[in-house]
Amino acid sequence: MSLKIVIASFDFYPAQHGIAQVAFQHAFGLHQLGYDVTVITHPLPQQAPKFPFKLVYFPIHYRGFSLRPKTEEEKDYQTYLLESNAHIFFFHCWETWVSELALPLWQHIRGKTVLVSHGTTLNLLLPGIKGWIRWLLNRPLAWRFPEKLKKFDHYVFLSSKPDSFRMTDVVWSKRLSLPNFSVIPNAAQPDFDIPTSLNFKKHYGISTSNMLLCVSNFIKSKGQHQLIKWFLEMNLEDTALILIGSHVNLYTEKLKKLASTKLNKTIFIFDKLSQSHIKAAYHASTLFVSATFTEVQPLVLLDSMAAGVPFVCRDVGAVSELAGGMCFRTSEQFKKQVFFLLQHSQERMQLSEAGKKAFYSNYNWQKVIKTYDELIKKLVS
Repeated sequence: MSLKIVIASFDFYPAQHGIAQVAFQHAFGLHQLGYDVTVITHPLPQQAPKFPFKLVYFPIHYRGFSLRPKTEEEKDYQTYLLESNAHIFFFHCWETWVSELALPLWQHIRGKTVLVSHGTTLNLLLPGIKGWIRWLLNRPLAWRFPEKLKKFDHYVFLSSKPDSFRMTDVVWSKRLSLPNFSVIPNAAQPDFDIPTSLNFKKHYGISTSNMLLCVSNFIKSKGQHQLIKWFLEMNLEDTALILIGSHVNLYTEKLKKLASTKLNKTIFIFDKLSQSHIKAAYHASTLFVSATFTEVQPLVLLDSMAAGVPFVCRDVGAVSELAGGMCFRTSEQFKKQVFFLLQHSQERMQLSEAGKKAFYSNYNWQKVIKTYDELIKKLVS
């Protein structure tokens, strides 16, 4: 009889954000290895594809701190966990309903429980007054956080780097000398190392030789406004800046206004591109650039490494551990690194090869799922 695995994630494919994508690869990979996989998630859109494993939906809209009584949907989810005969439960992400509602049940769930961390935001401090207010409001939760590290049977961290802003769990696991954790990274999208036949520049009318690419949702914390500002200040010759996001919004309109007369000439903003076109954009790029203010281990950088595109990214989360690029902390560092790499093809090639080597050795789903398989066997032995 195959082992029964439950994977709980607040969202799931076809959603395009990182946690949904990772949870899908996790479920699909373990299913391919023969495990009996069930996914718990929020109801998916009608156009969602059919999956080769079971999905159970709970329409939960969770607010972390609330004096209201539990909803019927929340009670149903907890009942499901208590009545399940699964051998292993994987809960994706802190600070979401799938993990927070499981915490009070930690002594009563029959199978082994594993928290798959995608980082924490309790100590995240974003720029501006709103960032400080958010940080202050999170103090009580941050002070109580160490107790959570005593609830689950095992923890999976993306990195062992104790980043104080986004990896509070790693910081405290080291302080408490906890032995029950594994370090298992995320991975690039499958086949992202294989070039596509689509000529991205020709298809979208981009005539420059060099192309700086940023793929990210259009929100202020991702820093696209800074990329445009710095790009305009640098006044690079024969170079275009390409920003790709999931869908346009008010922030996107601000970006277009900031681009001004350079919009659709040397600054291009795209949304709702297919995965094949995004993949083509990577392989057409000279550099991948990101000014994000908060990340742990960005999937877009792993995709960049797989495609052999050197990256220049703000030093956040565990980014400095990744091969194939450079990290910056100031705008001047960003400008110097971009200037340098655009002018030195040999250094770009070295970073490209380092990134691809890391992808093939560590950041691919075959390797990641194999590591999860080994963890499951260890937990049930």
